[in-house]
Amino acid sequence: MAALMLLAFLALTGCAQKRTSTMPATDRPLSQSAQLNYDYLLYRDQMQQLQRHVTQGKRSTLTDEQANQLHINAVEALDRILTVEPSPELYLEKAGLFWNHPEGTSRSRATLKEGLALFPDDQMLTIYLANSYIADNRVEDAINVMNEYLAKRPEDVQARERLGQMLMDAGKDAQALDVLKQIPEKERSADAIYIMGRVQGNLGMRKSAIASLKKAVAMDPEFTEALVELAFQYELAKDYVSAEKIYTSILEQNGSFPEARLRLINLNLKLNNPAKALQLTLDGPPSKSFILDAVLMFINDDFFAQGSTALDMLTSDGTTPAEYYFYKAVIADEGENDPDKALEYLDKVAKTDRLYPHALRFKAQIFSLQGKEKQALEIAIKGKELYPDAPIFYILESTLHKHSGDLTRSERALKQGLARLKNDPELTYELAMTYEAMGKRVEGLALMEIVVRSHPDHANALNYVGYTLAEENRELDRALVLVTKASALDPENGYILDSVAWVHFKKGNIDKAWEYVRYAVDVADTDPTIWEHYGDIAVAAGKIKEARKGYNYALKFGHSDTDAIKKKLKNL
Repeated sequence: MAALMLLAFLALTGCAQKRTSTMPATDRPLSQSAQLNYDYLLYRDQMQQLQRHVTQGKRSTLTDEQANQLHINAVEALDRILTVEPSPELYLEKAGLFWNHPEGTSRSRATLKEGLALFPDDQMLTIYLANSYIADNRVEDAINVMNEYLAKRPEDVQARERLGQMLMDAGKDAQALDVLKQIPEKERSADAIYIMGRVQGNLGMRKSAIASLKKAVAMDPEFTEALVELAFQYELAKDYVSAEKIYTSILEQNGSFPEARLRLINLNLKLNNPAKALQLTLDGPPSKSFILDAVLMFINDDFFAQGSTALDMLTSDGTTPAEYYFYKAVIADEGENDPDKALEYLDKVAKTDRLYPHALRFKAQIFSLQGKEKQALEIAIKGKELYPDAPIFYILESTLHKHSGDLTRSERALKQGLARLKNDPELTYELAMTYEAMGKRVEGLALMEIVVRSHPDHANALNYVGYTLAEENRELDRALVLVTKASALDPENGYILDSVAWVHFKKGNIDKAWEYVRYAVDVADTDPTIWEHYGDIAVAAGKIKEARKGYNYALKFGHSDTDAIKKKLKNL
């Protein structure tokens, strides 16, 4: 019933204050029992009419005002029942009536609190109250509600499981794992074990994650989410054969499941089997989002011919979307080394299309690489005129000046953008990076601190501040918090993983540093600074062979200070 009410109220625009029709009247006073029956029947009737209204959609003959009146009648009938015979279930139903109210979940929450005042230990009222806080992005309040309940009812396994999920969703993986471990092993459901597997994976506990997820799948062989997560953990553990088997089994069970198909495409590219990856793409759903996701995978792994074939699927209905021209340009430029052909494709992106500003920026980048700085700058200036509130063109102009060695003009372009777009995080971040290049680290760090304060989920700014603090060997506890949060926001970023490793190294946590720097070189395997860090951490861990490997790769990939690296090699 709560779900029914929630669905019904989705169609409402708000609760009318003035009635459009009177309530059905009775001829004489009813007994309390008869009144309860009448109110319940009235409540059901109003809800059924609302349900029909929602189901019929545009075919419904009810106006919004009439639908609102049905909602008011239902609430009033329910209130009369609650006055005489209150129950947790009825409070849940009333809360459901207001769940999608235009004023937010506050009215629903007030009803749940009213119910809990009468039934303080009710599990579902408690969980719904916590969910109301989650809906308003008040995660800490939701967690507090669940903790207070579990302090009184520590044996409630379902509530503890729900708290574990809330903590995982809030990014508090360690706390989530602690909560879930308190559930007796024999009482853990497949869902609880699945959540444990996910948080273990988030914490880098790869073997434990795989064991937990295998157990969840054994309990429920059709638990698709657990199967997908298990395959993903196998991928991260580089057990590609096991991952492929699971993805294939998922597709056999549900051939239209696009996430599993995309993961299997990506896996076959890693296994250097582009032909199979292409066939999986061609056999997949014809939706634009699926095709573009697959095309990007081919491009990112340098299988440009297969990506081009997959891209042709976009024109199967006789139309040619802008994405087709844009990604054909990417393939021509990166895969065929034909920038002129790429420019021809970009010229076909219409000015009215949302991709047009991105096409402009791409053209400027091509001109810049061709040494045509004047044409590139002309595009940047044109972009600023057409899209004065788009940060990308101020950043583009700044980058072009930076490439030519004119840091003063680079700074000026960003300041021009910030004069119009005050406190824009991307412009501020780029200005800070420009100050770093100018040797003004103090000014750059101050700007990054502003970004972190105003946009606490800006992964690159968090990483910059944390890494800089580590380089200066100060505030290392704060530095670790910052880079760890950055990594949670962008877990596949090798540079951020390197920062996490480097902060651990500076703090003397050598085992953790070694763990993270190995992740880092797996992702960013051609960065000389990361390989230098790999060597430094290996030395601290007593792994001389690995240190030599790290320093040699630092030299191979063009480290800026070869003398320093050679000296480190000599000292091994």
